Amino acid sequence: MSTDPAAHLKLRVFISSVQKELEEARMQLRVLLTSDPFLLRYTVPKLFEKYPAPLRPDKKAYLKLLEKCQLYVLLIGKEYGSDSGVKSATHHEYDFAQENRLPTLVCVKGDSGFKRADAEEEFFERVKADGHTYSRFKNNPELHEIVRERLIAHIKEHYELAPTKEEDKLAKANTAFASPFDRQRLHERELGDLSPARVTALALGLDPESRKPLKPAEQEQLLFDRGYIWFNSIKEQARPTAAGLLLAGNDPTSLFPHCRIQLDVYPGRTSDDEAVVAETIRSNVPGAIETAVSIIRKNTRRTPRVVGLKRIELPEYPEIALREALVNALAHRDYEDPSQHVIVEVFYDRIVITNPGLPVGHPSLKRLEKGESRSRSRNPLLSQGLVFLKLMEERGTGIRRMRAAMLDHGLEVPHVGTDEDRFVLTLPGPDNDLGRIKAPASAAEALPQSVLEALNPRRRAILELGISNGSVTNRQVQMQFKVVRDTAHRDLSILCDLKLLQQEGKGRATRYVPKNP
Repeated sequence: MSTDPAAHLKLRVFISSVQKELEEARMQLRVLLTSDPFLLRYTVPKLFEKYPAPLRPDKKAYLKLLEKCQLYVLLIGKEYGSDSGVKSATHHEYDFAQENRLPTLVCVKGDSGFKRADAEEEFFERVKADGHTYSRFKNNPELHEIVRERLIAHIKEHYELAPTKEEDKLAKANTAFASPFDRQRLHERELGDLSPARVTALALGLDPESRKPLKPAEQEQLLFDRGYIWFNSIKEQARPTAAGLLLAGNDPTSLFPHCRIQLDVYPGRTSDDEAVVAETIRSNVPGAIETAVSIIRKNTRRTPRVVGLKRIELPEYPEIALREALVNALAHRDYEDPSQHVIVEVFYDRIVITNPGLPVGHPSLKRLEKGESRSRSRNPLLSQGLVFLKLMEERGTGIRRMRAAMLDHGLEVPHVGTDEDRFVLTLPGPDNDLGRIKAPASAAEALPQSVLEALNPRRRAILELGISNGSVTNRQVQMQFKVVRDTAHRDLSILCDLKLLQQEGKGRATRYVPKNP
């Protein structure tokens, strides 16, 4: 167990501002702390806007959350947040943070000429009088950059931790290439449109160290903190974001028809033949992956192998590669193009998965195919959700895992290419040579070394024949291995002495069956 105090560091960052005016800015900061590889590891965002506005000044509500936080981020905008002359909720939060000596990061919208409400200007003067340094921002990208820089500086100063060069590159790429699709707030859907089981799974992924079952309100708060649901202050209702709907919705395609998967299974090597299976998959991303893998398993071949003393059935394609390929397509596709959807085509000799959108950042396809180039995330909130669900590991390493799984299975590595504005990934199959498929190392049940030394290749083959068929006879051994009756009898007797086979019957009815099939 690590003794490093920073090994389990998870700073709760409370984000405070007027709710309605700076709603988009707050969402951007949640996405920042969820998708930035360094900040994701060491921080978690905490916001209070999930609760109805009238409850905000109530200490029983917002202070309960704020007192558990280690950093306080204050956003000052145009509005104060209270028209009744009483202290605003944001002001209450600020006072509590100062009383408890929380490190405070202040970000101010607009330049020195920016017009604010009188009460907000007075509040700003109070913050300056308290001696806080502050940074000004004009737009959300500037705010994103400022908060990242200052949070990293705080963590580096107090915990001697800093992002690696690769983490910096990934963070900048996320900012440069991220699509707004997955973080958009959905007004057309409510929490009732989410699957309770998927919400629970995502919440557990967000809080894996929880030692007790999470209540529905706790699950909602976790999804809210990470940007998978948002709170409509006007309707006083929690609603999903696009990423939340894609990860946990009962049927995201009811709102986004292009999020479906078309899966076709063809009997030959081209699509000229009529598909024997033509399935349109309409589900959330985790469910779509499960459904697609299940259909492919049912419609591809299996080949028997004898491993140790077991007869096992090996699939035509390694499941790890199938899952990685599907996750890659659904995590990185271009969701802003409503005219295209993911297509999975299963042919006799290969599986082809096509998704809308070319890899962002224009990586070399050759290096990408070799697993030497990390793809950048077009949909960081969705991609990170798949990491929380353990459907993805470290983002950008899927090709490497696919390559390893295919090679270990005895197949060629995946091929990547493009078709106009679409990315195409091909998993080559064994074609007519099912014998090339290898059993995974984990499936092998090794025989004791003393037994292995007594088994020449022919005796091993006889044992495998007996396990495969359920029994073997002297006559079968003579015919299969071109040996005389006495040689066959000697080999079978040795296998019986080793307690690998046992004799049943007499005379011409004698057969030898596996002792531990």
